[in-house]
This record gives sequence, C-alpha cells and structure tokens, in this order.
Amino acid sequence: MSSISKAKPRAESVFLLPEGQIKEERSLHVPFLIGLFLLLMVVGMFNLYSASMGEPYFMSQLLKLGPALILFVIFGWLVPVRHVNTYAYWIYGIICFLLLAVFLAGHIAGGSQRWISMAGMKLQPSELAKVASAIIVARFFFTNRLVTPYNLRDLWPLLAMLAVIFGLIFEQPDLGTAGICMLIAVAQLTFISIDKRSIMYVIASSIVVGVVGWFVFLHDYQKLRIINLFNPYHDPQGSGYHSLQSLIAVGSGGLLGKGFLQGTQTQLQFLPARHTDFAFSVFAEEHGFWGAAIVFVLFGALVYLALDIARQAKDTFSGLLAVGIAALMFVEFVINVSMVLGIFPVVGVPLPMFSHGGSALFTNSIGLGMLVAISRDNVFRDKKRR
Repeated sequence: MSSISKAKPRAESVFLLPEGQIKEERSLHVPFLIGLFLLLMVVGMFNLYSASMGEPYFMSQLLKLGPALILFVIFGWLVPVRHVNTYAYWIYGIICFLLLAVFLAGHIAGGSQRWISMAGMKLQPSELAKVASAIIVARFFFTNRLVTPYNLRDLWPLLAMLAVIFGLIFEQPDLGTAGICMLIAVAQLTFISIDKRSIMYVIASSIVVGVVGWFVFLHDYQKLRIINLFNPYHDPQGSGYHSLQSLIAVGSGGLLGKGFLQGTQTQLQFLPARHTDFAFSVFAEEHGFWGAAIVFVLFGALVYLALDIARQAKDTFSGLLAVGIAALMFVEFVINVSMVLGIFPVVGVPLPMFSHGGSALFTNSIGLGMLVAISRDNVFRDKKRR
C-alpha cells in the first residue's frame, strides 16, 4: 500500500465531484431513513406472512427482527464511522476468515455450502461480504489519494482483495452474491477518476473472462439459467419453471391485485421460492401494478437518500461507503425484480427486507445503520464549524 502512496502526489479528493463543494445541512436524513427502513420491514413481514402459508419462515424471520434492529442502532448511533474506517482491513480479514470457515465446517443446502453455525443460528458470511466490499473500497481510496487518474498499477492491491472475496464466494458456489460484491465496487469506482486506457483493458479482459468462464467455470445449472433468460420455454418443467410461474403470478395481479392472502399462484403453491427469491412475485400478485409501483418508489427514495448522504459527506471514506450502501440496495432490488420479471437469470439474489433470511436482513440493517452514522456525522461537523 505504501508504494502506491509514494508513486504520485496526494490530492484532497478522489471524487469526481470534489469533497467540500456542498456543505448544506440535511438534518432530516435520519428520520427519513428510519421511516423507510421500518416501513419496508413491516411491508416485507406482511408479505412474508402471506408467502409462508403456515410454514415456519414467518416466525423464524420475526425472531430475527430484534437482532436486526439492535444492529441498526449499534451501527447508527454507537459505532462512529471513523472506527469503521480505522478497522476496515480487520473487518475484511474477519469476513475472509468466515468465508474460509464455510469450506471447513459449513452447512450444505441446495447443492451449495454457504452457511456456518454461530451463536445458535446459521450465518451466511457471503452476505456480510457485500458490506465488507464497500468498506475496503472506501478505505483504499481514503488512504491512497492521487492527483492524476488511477491506472491498473495503482489499483492492483484493491483488485486483489476484491478477487479474494469473489473467488471464495464463487466456489461455494454462489455466483449471484459474488457478482453483487463486484457490482458494489464498480459502482463506487464510477465516482473515481480512472485512466481511460485502464478502463478499456478491464472491459476487454471482462469479455475474455466471460467467454472462458462459460466453458470452464460455470456449472451446467448456471448455464441453463442464462439460456432460460432468452427462452423460458427451453425447459418449462425444469430450469425454466421458476421464471414462468413468476411471470404468471405478476401478470395475474393486474392493476390492483387479488388482495392480501388471495394470490392463487402463492396460496396454491405453484410459485416456488416464494419466501426468498420470488417474494416480489407474491407482492405483485396480491397488490397489483400500483402496489408494486409503491415498492419501487420506496426503494428509489432509499437509494436517493443514500446518494444524497454521500453528496454531503465530509471525507472520502464516508462518501464512498455511502455510495457502496446505495449500490447494495439498488443492485439487489433491480436484480431481484428483474429475475421476477424474467429479464435476468435466476441467481438467488434476495429482495432487501422482503426475502426470508437472517444474514441478508442483518447485512441490510448494518448498512443502513452506517448510513445513519454518516448522516449524523455530516450534521455534527456542520454544527461544530459554527
């Protein structure tokens, strides 16, 4: 890391929009964040109740709400952002250790080895890796700020750290989560000035890696999911079944939906994975186009708030971390809804605050809690200057 710092002179900012240009106080960020977080959680729990159909998923998720709210408060009010910055690489190391532990003592379910037991509950470290990816990107650029645009030689330590996370998650196998970690980092990198030649090298390399990956690394079931994206009827009773049933559920909801607990695709159990990957299908069938539109607005408002907090950030780390959390919410929402609508392969990406799963809920709570902490820090510094 030190060699990078000496390679070129340091600048005050790595943002394409320089830090310090905008200093408006936004004291309402925190109340809005709390309101959106709680509202999405409540709506998600009602939706999960309908999707559970008497199965234990609802009660299981209900028991996880308490720890999730505690994590939200801890990272929003008790853990200063500067401490997250200071211990960023320790956090990265712990997450990598947990990812390695999955291979040694992890639980296998659905052909994947993704969970470990901790404190009496199953934890999915790959979910926590999403936030860890955002943290290490923010930390890297906080400690390695340059005057001229970054090139690949400057970025190789960061790319190596991200590659470790990607590789450990991909081997579980969990292509969806590994891809999200990379997309979060890419979203943060769009706020960094990078040499155009380096960008072209990365694009060309990505095409080559994609072709090689198709023939060497992807499993047959992953290839089928991509094929079904272009032709859902390729295997309507097998790999294409999920997408087709989801499209039927969404389409049958119409404008106003069939009503709470009245969705036939859900209640008659035609819709698979309705408590996880296809939770949005349940909501769209029961509440229709306008209900789904409201969910779009809520997530849009959440992402807007996160980006506005990033815009007000007083240092590189806080700004890039806020961008990373915004990317986490945006990417998961867009990919999950795209899966439901049949315009993206089914890769097992949860819908934040809707899908069943404690690890995903805890990750979202930690991320939104850190957004609260960044916003509070922004306002506190403004008041301190006065």
